[in-house]
Amino acid sequence: MTYSIRHATTADGEELLDLWHGFTEHLSEYDDRYQHNESADERWLQYFENQLLDSEYGTVVVAEHEESDALVGVLEARVMGNHPIFRLQNHGYINGHFVSEEHRGEGVGKAMLETAHTWFTNSSKDVDFYRVDVIHGDEDSEAFYQSEGF
Repeated sequence: MTYSIRHATTADGEELLDLWHGFTEHLSEYDDRYQHNESADERWLQYFENQLLDSEYGTVVVAEHEESDALVGVLEARVMGNHPIFRLQNHGYINGHFVSEEHRGEGVGKAMLETAHTWFTNSSKDVDFYRVDVIHGDEDSEAFYQSEGF
């Protein structure tokens, strides 16, 4: 399978909702508090358009299947500020990293991580490390991130 990795645009919002639903459905398999409320789609689109796109503090990386032009993967990367308690300076945070089931194992997730890594290291925010959280019980995701050095 061939795919391209790029930063999302406003035009991707509606299609990204399907991937976001896949991500939250995956999370809710481990904790039902991750199920959507009634206004979830509208609020997510507002967040996507107003706080992630064209932001020096965040970006959304997408994987697009080159034959069908369908989005098959998504990753949110954000720069987090200095921590008020710990000696953490600006650091990166990966969230919402999801690849549609039929495209897993093809290198899509890793390619999106590499694009996020480039974005973090080229950031003007002096990001010296980035992190990702894995929900308790998701052994496949934990194994994937460990294999990628997390």
